[in-house]
Amino acid sequence: MRRREFIHRSLLASAVAGLGSSLPMQLLAGDCPVTELPRSLVNVMFRGGADLRFLFMPAPSHPDKTYLNTLWDVRQVLYDAAYNSYQEMFDNEYLLTTDPASGLQFGIFKRCGWLQSEFDAGRVAVVANAYCSRNRRHDQSILNADAGIPSLSQLNFDRNGWGGRLVEQLDGQANVVELGQSISVFSKGSTPGARFEKVVHAEDMRNMALAGVNPDSPAGSQRNILARALNAWYEARGPEVAQDKPADWPYHVFFNNRDALQAFGLSVEQRLASCGDLPLELQELAISNGDFAQQCKNLYDACQLPDVLNMRVMSMNYDGWDTHNNEYAEIGANLDDVFGTSGGLATTLPLIGQLPYLEQSARDNLVFYFASDFGRQLRANGSSGTDHGRGTYSLLMGSAVRGGVYGELFPSQEVNPGTNGLIPLQTPGADIEGKTSTERILARACDWVQPDTSAAVFPDATIADIETPGLFDSLLSS
Repeated sequence: MRRREFIHRSLLASAVAGLGSSLPMQLLAGDCPVTELPRSLVNVMFRGGADLRFLFMPAPSHPDKTYLNTLWDVRQVLYDAAYNSYQEMFDNEYLLTTDPASGLQFGIFKRCGWLQSEFDAGRVAVVANAYCSRNRRHDQSILNADAGIPSLSQLNFDRNGWGGRLVEQLDGQANVVELGQSISVFSKGSTPGARFEKVVHAEDMRNMALAGVNPDSPAGSQRNILARALNAWYEARGPEVAQDKPADWPYHVFFNNRDALQAFGLSVEQRLASCGDLPLELQELAISNGDFAQQCKNLYDACQLPDVLNMRVMSMNYDGWDTHNNEYAEIGANLDDVFGTSGGLATTLPLIGQLPYLEQSARDNLVFYFASDFGRQLRANGSSGTDHGRGTYSLLMGSAVRGGVYGELFPSQEVNPGTNGLIPLQTPGADIEGKTSTERILARACDWVQPDTSAAVFPDATIADIETPGLFDSLLSS
């Protein structure tokens, strides 16, 4: 047994004994126990307002040539100036695909080859003309998206999110697992002062325990000296404080939380150690955004121990979508990281599907929802970018998803005069018109995780906007 593994096991055993904990004994058994991932929802937030109209463009065969020509006229500045026609641009920048229900052909940005393959396999739903906020402010719109309430107008981050509300409707042990660097409003619960009660912050799944002695560093290193001193202080002071201080002494909470965090972190590390190293593909994952790469590694590890995490909902995020200028380069790199054939999800999900010790493929029990604070305006601006809009596209992905396009992907009304006499595609400041509240989409996702939860999580979903009645009746398998 390696010295590091021996120390981890010893620390874990000590922590468990000290707490009188009922942590599963298999955590000490040195093997990776078979477990099954329950139905789990992954919320992926694109912070900054992603121009998902850029992700999808009509095929040159689009039946409305007026729409096609007008769209090209107002957005061609986003692409290489050397393109002489829409056809030439499309052939170089987009992959042709077809909506299985309507037969409509359209393009998916070429650097998103993995997304196209998932769409063609029937595992991606594209919801057009959606909205999660009715304003163009980043802070307010991110809050609205995380809360799942498009009508919010008060900028108050001390509130619950729709992920937190969902786990409150599940069994008493269910948690939201945050895979990024900070805990979002999405994950917060409904109890003021205890909003993180059902949140596990898994910023680095391979480093969850509190700092301890590193056996690979010199004994006299500053880190190891401090770790030994701190651990010795807590081990000595804990029993002394428990005996000498009254039961209502407020700092008991501090000592108890420290012990609980240590035991929990060590239990995670011990399970992962028994399951082996990260796959080489994840160790060597090289994408532009290192934080998203780490989240993908955390996602893989979380799927190895859903029972330890009590995991039913996960939260991921990707920053940097505010493309006021140089949109092609910026959004291209972002989309490649998330949806490219060598991107984070294309690398991670096949590995999750191959986990050998799950009774059912974990991938089959994951549904991803991709959101952004808002969309971008229809027309490109003078800096080869797009400015803040409101309407956007929403994406659902997973084996349980009935793939295809929901709503009108390229609305003909965008080239027709509105009540003000203006043609949206030719009018600066015009948005994609939001016709479907994301409440409608997310209510269906909640009921997939566990039936009859949507009414508590999204009480207004049944009266929220929807482009066509019954649009999502068969969006997800039961």
